[in-house]
Order: sequence, then C-alpha cells, then structure tokens
Amino acid sequence: MTELHPRIAFLTDLLGLRPPEGGSERSLTELLLGRLEKKCQRLRDELPGLTFSASEATIARACSIPKWRLLIHELAEPTCFTRFPSGRWSVADVLPAAVDVDSIEVPLNDGQRLYARHFAMRLAKALALEQPAAHDLAARLYGAESWLALVGNIPFLAPDEPLYTYRKTDPGTDARAALHSSTGCVRLAAELTALTYLAHPDARAHAARHVLTRRPDFLTAARIAVDALIEQGADQEALDCANRTLRAVSRTIPPASSSLDASSAANIEYFRLRCARIIALRQLAKFDNADDEKVELVAELVAAGAPGEALATQWLAEYRPAQALWPQATTFL
Repeated sequence: MTELHPRIAFLTDLLGLRPPEGGSERSLTELLLGRLEKKCQRLRDELPGLTFSASEATIARACSIPKWRLLIHELAEPTCFTRFPSGRWSVADVLPAAVDVDSIEVPLNDGQRLYARHFAMRLAKALALEQPAAHDLAARLYGAESWLALVGNIPFLAPDEPLYTYRKTDPGTDARAALHSSTGCVRLAAELTALTYLAHPDARAHAARHVLTRRPDFLTAARIAVDALIEQGADQEALDCANRTLRAVSRTIPPASSSLDASSAANIEYFRLRCARIIALRQLAKFDNADDEKVELVAELVAAGAPGEALATQWLAEYRPAQALWPQATTFL
C-alpha cells in the first residue's frame, strides 16, 4: 500500500478504519464505501419513506460533499489518500461518517467522540434536524443504541472551573510540586490534540487560538498555537501567545512555591511552552532574553530534582524546520 498522508494515517487509526496489513488503496476505498453504503441503508431504516437517492445525498453531505456521485469520484482518485489538497475537500471529511461500532470500542474515547460529533452536526444540517435527535440518529447509524451509549458520560467543565490545581509532590520536603489537570481539562486536551495533530499549521493555530479566547490558561492550546505560529514564522505572535498563557497559569502557582517537576503531563506542557517562548525569543534575535530564560528554566528543573539541562535541550531540539508536509498549502482541517 502506498504510504498514506500522515494526517490521513493518524485519522484512520484513530477511527478504526485501517485495512488489513498490506492492503491497497483500493481496499481502503472499498472499506469506506462499504461503511457509507451501510449508513445509507440504516438511514432509510430509521427514516421510512426516504428514497435511495435521498439517503445517498444525505450521507454525502454528511461527508461535506454535495453529491454521492462526486463522493464516489473523489474516492476513486489515485492520490486520494496520499495528499491533503490545499483549501478544498479531502478524504479526511469522509472518515467520521465511516465509523462503525463493530470495529471500534465504545464508549468512544475523547478524540473519537470529537469526530463523531462532527458527523452528527453535518447530519443535522443535511436533514435539518434539531438536537439531540440528530446526535441519537448519528449514533444509531454507527450501530449504537443512543448517543449516550456511543460516547458515555462526558466530564463537564464549567466556564469558571480551574483547569489546573497546584499540589506539592512531596509534602514532607516542599521541594517539588505539580500542576494537576481537571478531568474536563484532560478531555479538552485530548479533543484538541486529535483535531490538530499533523494538520496544516494554519489550521492548528486557528483551532488552538479559538480555544484560548475562552480559556487563556489552557497550556495544551497555547503550546499547539505557539508551535504552529513558530512554524509559520509568526514569531512575535508566538511570543505574545506564550506570554499570555504563562501569565494566566502563574495565577495558579502560589508565590514562593516549590519548583514544578517533570512528573505530570501539565507540568511538561508548561515547560514545553516555556521552551517555545525561548525559541520565539531567539527567532526575534532577543538572544540575551532567550539565554536568561533557559538558565532560569534549567535551574527550576534542577531544584525539583530533574536533569534540567538534558530536558531543556531535548524540548528545544523539537523545534526543527518544518517537514515538507505542507508545501505552499493553505489547507484547513
């Protein structure tokens, strides 16, 4: 099988759509078409009186394409799975519609649920359905009894609920501490990661900054946005974005508190965002500021018992010139 575009490969794995090992593009096309035809049949079963052609048109629109015939044509294109075309429809828009509970564990995980929600929203638009009826219908098209059965109970995150809490890792010594993510924060981070992973930097920055307008203290969103902005050469925007979130998160950390260690996912996001700020400072030729920031970062890690120099070097090395995934592209999600 020709190598899939990395973004397509990630989504097929996430959504349980990979064909057997050694399968061809044709086998993936046949898998998707079989799943979509099953959705058409289930839709006719759910909505008696819906014609064959109307069911096909509805599923096509739920794949962000206006006609079934055009959908078939696009899936037959030789480069359908190996490219992510600039500024237009891609096979990625089909994948959420092809999910089936026979090949994926339920309840869905956070990333899978995000794409199931995308399918449900497109289905609602195609049929002019209100919620929650459209979500329940989407779940039944997947083969589940209901939306609740498909996705399970979703942790609620109140608008004013803190994303992180500060706790001492070892209360007896006061030497180390950690930021602990709330269950709602963990959900948001998983969804945003699934939405942006290996996507075009324009799309990553747009999605992450949209989240930051509501939660400026969201470390994962800031790190994704700053990484993408650096990749685009928007270094001042990257620096400003990192500074806003680091200021917001600093309100969670008590003054004269124990040093954060590298023991939690939130701590690592925090340190990686600080590394991104160092990169942005270097790109802006503010070398003294960047060096001072690195010295401070290493000292904090060492004070918490971590190999500060090694970790900082590792995180800073992640910022290499962009791979040629997106040459001259303006593709969005």
